[in-house]
Amino acid sequence: MATGGKRDEIDAKLKAWERDLERLRVALGRAPESVHAQYYPPFTEVYRAKEILRSRWEAIRGVYRPDPAAVHQVEEALSDMEAAWVAAQLMLADVMKQQAA
Repeated sequence: MATGGKRDEIDAKLKAWERDLERLRVALGRAPESVHAQYYPPFTEVYRAKEILRSRWEAIRGVYRPDPAAVHQVEEALSDMEAAWVAAQLMLADVMKQQAA
């Protein structure tokens, strides 16, 4: 898992998620209190999923033959983050729309 195209794919996903989550964090910080209160809990859940994935990924990323259990944990964390990201799209669109207004 930690070699070749899969490594590049996970690295790219994490980089994109981190960039978009930072934009969302800043937008939430500038948003009215009602928007912040509405979206803070789901934002922290998505951010938490990203951090779990990042931590698990960093533990095996450069390992020649990572422990199969660790690989499985990364796969689970990646799946969780992908699901969280899909669920967060409405929040992202709404917050960004309000920031542009």
